[in-house]
Amino acid sequence: MKPSYAIGVDVGATKIAAAWVELSTGQLGPVLRIPTRRDAPGEEIVADIISLALAIELPDNSGSAPLLGAGVAVPELVDLHGTIRSQWNFPLPHLLDRLEAALSVPARAESDVRVAALAEARFGAGCDCDNFVYFSLGSGMSYTLCLNGKPYSGSHGFAIHFASSELAVPAQDRSALVAAIPEDYASGLGMVRLWQERGGFPLAQGIHTLEALAAQGNACAQNVIADAAGMGGRLIAQIVNMLDPEKIILGGGLGCSTGTYRTGLETEIRAHIWEQSCTNIPLVMAGLDENAGVIGAALAAAPPG
Repeated sequence: MKPSYAIGVDVGATKIAAAWVELSTGQLGPVLRIPTRRDAPGEEIVADIISLALAIELPDNSGSAPLLGAGVAVPELVDLHGTIRSQWNFPLPHLLDRLEAALSVPARAESDVRVAALAEARFGAGCDCDNFVYFSLGSGMSYTLCLNGKPYSGSHGFAIHFASSELAVPAQDRSALVAAIPEDYASGLGMVRLWQERGGFPLAQGIHTLEALAAQGNACAQNVIADAAGMGGRLIAQIVNMLDPEKIILGGGLGCSTGTYRTGLETEIRAHIWEQSCTNIPLVMAGLDENAGVIGAALAAAPPG
């Protein structure tokens, strides 16, 4: 079979990654990475994305195989038509038009969590089951239900939220409701903010430093991680209670971690699944690790005919 290629670009809150992808096998070319200048004007972030995509060279054995398209995974809402509909992290003005002009191929945007789930369904930890829920846990938190190999987008393309809406519970004395957004405490960025709000010093390497401090016995670090795992684990268990999936796949920097957070998260998930016979649900890391976004973006850019 003649190879076919697309470029995948994964735009995250902290870094941008890009590579060519062979669409029938998921083979990935050399991954180029640059930091995301999230405080820069949107036009400059778009320019960074285009420069990175232009730096990608197809393999020498690609021959006359055409480049079918370019896909961009973004940490935003993307509707069913591929239009970016939010600017939570940063604006990306005229991204697709500029990318198409630069590469001379069609370009498509998609929500990062959805493309990661697509890649896992095709080539990763979800290829052996009929349905699973993929959770992207990192700087932010989002999810996708995958049915028969296809991510469920919802009626408008916005079925990715599980931790970004305000929740409220009674105060301890029952006198009022206390409201909070779970992502503000349970995500990677939320954990760093919580550490600082509790008097912690600046973390040189963010969550990696926090995990190291917890392993060394720092009580504040341990409590921040325990609170984040407790909140995130309860929410994931609630989704299991609602959707009854065959498998849970965890992706993103936190989802693929192996330290105190990961251990606490799994404990909380299994403790809060309602039906006891489901508490042993397979809970696995993404098989494609951090490359799922790049591979999935390329797949989304050139869907099968």
